[in-house]
Amino acid sequence: MAKEIEREKSFYTAVAVALDGNPEAMRKIKLLLAKKNGDVFPGWATAFEYLADGGKIGRMEPRNRATMPNPAEEWENLAQRGIRFIFRDEPNFPALLREIHDPPLGLYVRGELSSVVAASAGSITVVGTRRGTPEGKATTRQFAAELAGAGFVIVSGLALGIDAEAHEGCLEASGSGTPGKTIAVLARGVDRIYPNENERLGQKILAAGGAIISEYPPGEPPYPDRFLERNRIVSGLSRGTLVVEAPARSGSLATASFALEQSRDVFVVPGPITHPNFFGSHQLIRQGAELVTKSEEILEAYGMRAEDTATRAAAGASDEEKQVLLALRAATHALDVDKIIELTKLEPRVVSQALSFLVLKHLVKETEAGYIIE
Repeated sequence: MAKEIEREKSFYTAVAVALDGNPEAMRKIKLLLAKKNGDVFPGWATAFEYLADGGKIGRMEPRNRATMPNPAEEWENLAQRGIRFIFRDEPNFPALLREIHDPPLGLYVRGELSSVVAASAGSITVVGTRRGTPEGKATTRQFAAELAGAGFVIVSGLALGIDAEAHEGCLEASGSGTPGKTIAVLARGVDRIYPNENERLGQKILAAGGAIISEYPPGEPPYPDRFLERNRIVSGLSRGTLVVEAPARSGSLATASFALEQSRDVFVVPGPITHPNFFGSHQLIRQGAELVTKSEEILEAYGMRAEDTATRAAAGASDEEKQVLLALRAATHALDVDKIIELTKLEPRVVSQALSFLVLKHLVKETEAGYIIE
């Protein structure tokens, strides 16, 4: 069975390459062949043969029928680049994305998409202008870090500006002590990071256990219309979309529009009424999007409390850190280092190190009288 699925994926990729990665053409050829076969799609091997034998999809046909891609070679190319492909009906395909009106037939993936989605409290999309203000970038980082610290996966498009800050903020994972999980959705093949300026950020996302995904096969360039197609996936992966700094003409507005069509939540950070970076943001608020000024308001919208962030962070603490936390929680007053050593029976060096990490994670606060739970 696994071999059959792998074979289908190899032919799917070959068809996608032959059709320049055009999602609409891929959907049309599937419908066309299903109609020819009693409303049952015969498979991508048949689709490949149909194209190779001169078949067309309306006016669309392969760019060079004489040199149709070799399915086995295309599949080997994916393996060599560390790229996987997931069909829409496979269990590790994101469930929320499967629910939208026009989900992709499949996704090309670098990284750990299935584990990211399965382990999360949900996903939040964060988008905004490529020309973010310093304040907007700082706000984005804070929201993304705090939401990631509360267990959310952060989804964005890896663009310059607000998108990049969302990914970076997630990787900082405020209060958790470990990087958050983030998904970057590209408007081109995942064999290359786009834009080039974010190559290092893309590698950081993968190193932290996140994922870079696309519905386009490797080698496909980022044509302008693909950013709009991509945005339905950016919103479709998440329970809600947070918009930070969206001008009157912004791809972020398209993402928010997709989110509304998909019956997902839209949150907007407001700004100065005269600043052009917020003209689109304020338009969304007038249309009914929820105005938010802090991450706690998003957490509350999903029945979570701000304290849950600290709870999740503590769950990721080391055994020694947990022992120190237990000692401090049981105390009715601040404890000095010597008292913590006495209560935990840990080595002084271990206690000092644990306290240092807990202070950095904002779980413990040092006062003049000693240490307390923050």
